Amino acid sequence: MDARSALQQIIRNVLAPIARFVYRPVVEGADRVPRTGPLIVAANHRAAIDTWVIPFVAPRPVKFLGKAEYFRGKGLRGRMFAAFLSALGFIPVERGNAYAGLQALNAARKVLEAGEAFGIYPEGTRSRDGKLHRG
Repeated sequence: MDARSALQQIIRNVLAPIARFVYRPVVEGADRVPRTGPLIVAANHRAAIDTWVIPFVAPRPVKFLGKAEYFRGKGLRGRMFAAFLSALGFIPVERGNAYAGLQALNAARKVLEAGEAFGIYPEGTRSRDGKLHRG
């Protein structure tokens, strides 16, 4: 088992139960999630912690986009954070340039073509009242 796989196992077996206990997330539609094949997980983004908790409670691993800056941290702490994000399945994406949107779409396409799950927030931002709004 390589280091990344070991970290993924620790996250799934240790941190996931803690996240479920502390945050008590509500997962709707988990019974309709296929075990294999491409999947788009559309979540209501209610709090900043959502992107961190969803990979712990989803019936199968879900990949999200993450700011590329998160993967370029300095020192041991920065490298550990980048390894944690990678183990959770975060995909680094540059933001703020003309090609950022295209880069994000290509990343999503690759995840889906590989038969994996890709997470999105259709509204594009957090919902302050917990209700679904137009994107």
